[in-house]
Amino acid sequence: MVTDEKYTIDVAKILAPIVGSRDLMPILAEAVNKADVHSVDLDFSKVEFVSRSAAHALLLMKEDLQRKWRNKKFISFVNASDNVQEMFRIVAANRAVPKTNDLNIKIEKTDINSLAKCSC
Repeated sequence: MVTDEKYTIDVAKILAPIVGSRDLMPILAEAVNKADVHSVDLDFSKVEFVSRSAAHALLLMKEDLQRKWRNKKFISFVNASDNVQEMFRIVAANRAVPKTNDLNIKIEKTDINSLAKCSC
């Protein structure tokens, strides 16, 4: 039976103090899914570093679990160091405003002598 209580998962204990790979996320997702609660705190107090790819995978996991119709989980990242918080901010910002390669730059070839003669 799923309860309304909060459940806390020690990320460093489940994964490692350095979370450097998105490949570790299934392990964490399994621990979250086993919790018979709607609200799960992922405790980053003993985590020293989270890579960009791991932060991206964590944010995706959080969104996926909140979108579920059945067994929905609300995930909170708690007790994260400034470094870890900054990585989450960077990744979240990059996801909100993705890079575009569609730049409309028109480059014209100009002769330096013609610029020198310009009476601008």
